[in-house]
Amino acid sequence: MSDLQDAKFVSPRLVIFITRTEDQTNLTAVFQSLRIPMFHQFIGKGTAPSEILDIFGLSGMARLVTIGIMPQFMVKELFDRASKSMSLYQKGGGIAISVPLTGLQAPVLHLMSDEVRKAFEKQKKERSGSDMTGIKKESEYAMICVSVNSGFSDDVIDAAREAGAKGGTVLKGRRRNSEKVSLNFGIPMQDEQDFVMIVVPKEKKTEIMSAVSSSCGLGTGAHGVVIALPVDEVMGLEE
Repeated sequence: MSDLQDAKFVSPRLVIFITRTEDQTNLTAVFQSLRIPMFHQFIGKGTAPSEILDIFGLSGMARLVTIGIMPQFMVKELFDRASKSMSLYQKGGGIAISVPLTGLQAPVLHLMSDEVRKAFEKQKKERSGSDMTGIKKESEYAMICVSVNSGFSDDVIDAAREAGAKGGTVLKGRRRNSEKVSLNFGIPMQDEQDFVMIVVPKEKKTEIMSAVSSSCGLGTGAHGVVIALPVDEVMGLEE
């Protein structure tokens, strides 16, 4: 494998699991089994309608959101272990995605470096060059993230659903704005926020973002900010 291929193979990924809260112990054990040095967990709420519950089992339930950082080549092993211990492909199991990162703090990189180096060398011995270059395939999904004033998450989901989304996950938080933003948009400098994460088919991304922006964008009472992130690995939505 060339140096360029090596660099792509170990490039960092943000991995996000949205699962049942009762899976916390199993998922924590999976992360620890791969010696991932740092990950975060939050409690969110699923928003899929009742008819989608029969497909994904995400409606109205408390959801565990787990976020970790790791090199690309470890994502497949993480997903494989999680799938075996948590049955993510079954109804109600949840979803998992990985998102490319373009920057990472040096101390965080150093935390992973020793384990990453050992794991990477092991992978190189176990896989042929052709296997490793073909490991990544283009994903058919994207993740839309929306920040809106508290209480507007239902409006976001309604707009996204009308444009073709199936549902999302809501987290509670706070937004802090600069004085310039507050003056230009009439937004308080500090405000309670709903954060909505929606995984959508890539071909519907633009339409859904446009619908959410029209209904809940900065020019509305929701004062929403809408962004999209590329997704390169997905588990739990393929079937």
